[in-house]
Amino acid sequence: MIERFRQLVTAPTPQRVELPVLGIPVSFESNDGRLLEVVDEAFGVWRVLERTPHVLSSRRLRARFVMRDGDEGPGAHASLGYEMPVRGRVVLRTPGSMGVADATVGEVNAVVTRTLVADRAHFRYGVLEALTLALLTRFDRMPFHAAAIVRDGLALVLAGPTGVGKSTLSYAALRAGFQVLTDDAVYLQTDPVIRIWGFPGHIHLPADASHRFPELAGAAPALRANGKEKISVDVGVRGGMVERPLVEDAALCVLRRTDGRPAGHASSAAEIEALLTSRIEPGFDLFADAIGPAVSRLARRGGWILDVGGDPSDVMDVIRGMFADLGRARHRRQFS
Repeated sequence: MIERFRQLVTAPTPQRVELPVLGIPVSFESNDGRLLEVVDEAFGVWRVLERTPHVLSSRRLRARFVMRDGDEGPGAHASLGYEMPVRGRVVLRTPGSMGVADATVGEVNAVVTRTLVADRAHFRYGVLEALTLALLTRFDRMPFHAAAIVRDGLALVLAGPTGVGKSTLSYAALRAGFQVLTDDAVYLQTDPVIRIWGFPGHIHLPADASHRFPELAGAAPALRANGKEKISVDVGVRGGMVERPLVEDAALCVLRRTDGRPAGHASSAAEIEALLTSRIEPGFDLFADAIGPAVSRLARRGGWILDVGGDPSDVMDVIRGMFADLGRARHRRQFS
C-alpha cells in the first residue's frame, strides 16, 4: 500500500482554499471540490481571523488530499489506525486510505477513497481534523486537555482528566449565558505571547446528558471516531459562539469531582502546575516536556481548584465569582 500511496499522492490537486486554522495559514488542496466542502465545514470558522492579521503566524503549511475510488471494508465506518513512527510524523491508515502528517516538511499528504469522504462526519473528525491538528500542534500550538469558557474577553480554562465533567460544565455555562471556546482541548501558544486557541463549534456531551438537561430529550447520540457515543450541541445555534477563537487573558481552574457542594479554592501557580503535570493522559503525553513550562506561564497569576459534583448548574455561581475576580484583576492591571 505504501508504494501505491507514493504513486497516487503525486496526483495534481488544482482546487484549493487557504484557512488560518489555529492562526496558522494552511493551504488545503484536492482534486475534488467535494472534499474542500468538508474542509470548509470543519475549518471555515477560522476565516474570522483574516480581519486580525497581527495574530496570524508567518508560517505557511500545506494539506493535500487526493480522492480516488476504493473500498473501505465491510463495516459501517472505516476502521482508523494511527501511528507515530518518528517524532513529528503521524501516519493514518484505513482499509482503503492512507495519510501522513509530517512536521519536518510542514505538510499533510493523504490519499482517501470517495467512500471514506462520503462518510462525512467520520472522515471530518477522524481523518481531516486528526491529520491537520497532528501537523499544527508541532508549531507552537500545544494541545492541553481542558475546556474554556469566555465572558467579556476573559477566559476560564477548565482543566481535568477524562470523565471529570468538562463538556457537561461547558454546556451548563452555555445555558447560563457564557460563550464556549472549546469543550475538551485548548491549544497553547507561548511565543510571542501566551494565547489560548479553541476549536469552537460544538459541545459533545455524554449520551445520558438528557437526564441532567431535559431540553436534550430526544437528541440522538452519534458514534464518534474515538468509539464514544456523544450528543452534539451546536454552540452557534444557542448563541454561545465566541467572536474570535482565541483569548489572551485567561486563568486556570483545575476540576475535581466531589460528592459535596461545589466550591472553588484559590490556588498558587506551583500547586496548579503540580496537579496538571502529575498525570498526563495518553495523547497529551506526547507533549509532556512542554506542558509544564506552558502551564507555569499560564498559571503565574494563580488560579483555582474547583470541586464539582451533583447538578452542574449549581457550579455556575462559583464560576461567576471567579469571572468577577478576573475582571477586577484586569481592571487593576489596566490602571496600575
